[in-house]
Amino acid sequence: MHISLRLLRYFTAAAQTGSTTAAAKELNVSQPSISVAIRELEGLFGEDLFARGSGTRMTLTRFGMRKLDEARQLLKAAAAFEADDGGDPASGEVQIGVFSTIAPVYLPRVLRIARERYPNLTVRFVEGDLAQLETWLRSGHIELALTYDVALPADIERECLAELHPYALVGADTRLARMRGTIPLAELAKEPFILIDLPHSRDFLIAPFWQFGLAPEIRYRATSIELVRGMVASGLGVSLLITQSAAGAQTPGIVERPIREATVRQPLVIARASGAVRTQASGLLADCVRDAVAHAMLSRARRGRRTNPSGQLPT
Repeated sequence: MHISLRLLRYFTAAAQTGSTTAAAKELNVSQPSISVAIRELEGLFGEDLFARGSGTRMTLTRFGMRKLDEARQLLKAAAAFEADDGGDPASGEVQIGVFSTIAPVYLPRVLRIARERYPNLTVRFVEGDLAQLETWLRSGHIELALTYDVALPADIERECLAELHPYALVGADTRLARMRGTIPLAELAKEPFILIDLPHSRDFLIAPFWQFGLAPEIRYRATSIELVRGMVASGLGVSLLITQSAAGAQTPGIVERPIREATVRQPLVIARASGAVRTQASGLLADCVRDAVAHAMLSRARRGRRTNPSGQLPT
């Protein structure tokens, strides 16, 4: 019997995502490749790994659950073997996942710092939502993730890099933009609201209103921060965001303003799977991530001091 690491990766990805299509997208391969790998493994074992005809989501059999645990252990052992090569970690390879909404803000800085410090280090990255990042961490598809700590489970370790405050996004020619100092949530709730409609994010961004007994009228929903900014600039409503704007990517016609109330904060973290092997190369990249976030925070504070004389800054 010959079982390759590739087959194990395909099998674990399918088990964790619940479909061959999602697994193929995660691993950047074709969907038939995942299906063939599963059939090949089932042929080698002589037993089914997944139950057939149980709905659209793939469900592991009892045998499949046992083999999934074994596959994860083998993949972890293989990663440890590859990491302990005695070579130069600055010439290694590391894969990072980044939450899609924050990738434009931080990832270019991370890649630039890594290239300047470690020109021979190969950095590969994938963008995904919160659920995808969890799956990729557990499967070993990525070694670390830059993401928000929103309902991260206990088996995901996190290192907090910053705590971000919500801030208001309003049209530059509106009455809210002309207000001095901070903007009260009650005033923001009077305007048509444009909500970032992503899993976890949508509830988190409405929570500050709920915290003070407010209920904004949600006029539009969007999954892209760039689209939200464009809609606010077009006078279609206001929004509340956590994610900073990318450096040099300010949208004309909008103003970012701090909100008056002390409310929830959002931890920005480096996340890793508990018990996963930490290669030296991933440690070098983690240092680059820490510095990229610190530089972004400093640039944001400087820009805020120029635009908000009150000194209360959105972060």
